[in-house]
Amino acid sequence: MSLRGRDMKDGSKHIMCEEHGTATTTYVCSHLVDDPLQRWHSNRASLDNPWPDAWCDRCNVKFARDGEWNESNSDGIEIQILCNYCYEGALGKSVSRLKGVQLENWRSFLDCCSEELRIKQETLKREYGLTRHKRWDWDQERGELVFSNDGIPAVTAAIQFVGSVSTKSGTWLWSWANPTTAEPVRSRIVAVHEFGEDRDFPHLVVPKWPAEEVDGWEMASVAAHVLGASGVYRTPGDSGFTFLLLSDVRAAQ
Repeated sequence: MSLRGRDMKDGSKHIMCEEHGTATTTYVCSHLVDDPLQRWHSNRASLDNPWPDAWCDRCNVKFARDGEWNESNSDGIEIQILCNYCYEGALGKSVSRLKGVQLENWRSFLDCCSEELRIKQETLKREYGLTRHKRWDWDQERGELVFSNDGIPAVTAAIQFVGSVSTKSGTWLWSWANPTTAEPVRSRIVAVHEFGEDRDFPHLVVPKWPAEEVDGWEMASVAAHVLGASGVYRTPGDSGFTFLLLSDVRAAQ
């Protein structure tokens, strides 16, 4: 039985939120509603299930004991309903939960990844002059980024979409949780999520959270470290920036 199986759900998939209006129904333990600034346990968010049932560390002790929710271990757990917007907002706050040594470890790790990326970027700039080309074009299905000048390809690279920063909403969104990103150019980024789970780095696990452009560069540097990419390219759009991992970079023939 799933965690949501114990509430008084009437089968409806939608809820009327006082703040957000009509929205999708989501289910979390009451502890997360009372204090979202803690670790959220759930299945990994996916395009099919972007707001999975979630529970806190205290409730996870029961879940971990059996490896699933059942009639005995879910007894006494209070489930609350949130609209998907409230869910996203509360979950997004949880990236700020690290304190003390955990926070120092996270910041130190980011510094190392950022310096590693700086060196990689300097190498790409020196060998391929990526900032000098007049045009860039990506192809999600082919997983390729092409730099060109006056219609003549100059440099090509294999790509993975890391994620994007929205300047409208002020948020970061990982590619594995973005329905507009094709599967071929986001499949490997799941490894960054797994890396974050293993080390309890919430920024790598939470699908969407408050962010600025600098956060996008930091997440891209982590992804480049985990996946051993050659570098990163940031592409601007009407509503923000998309960050791409580059590999197999080569001069066009």
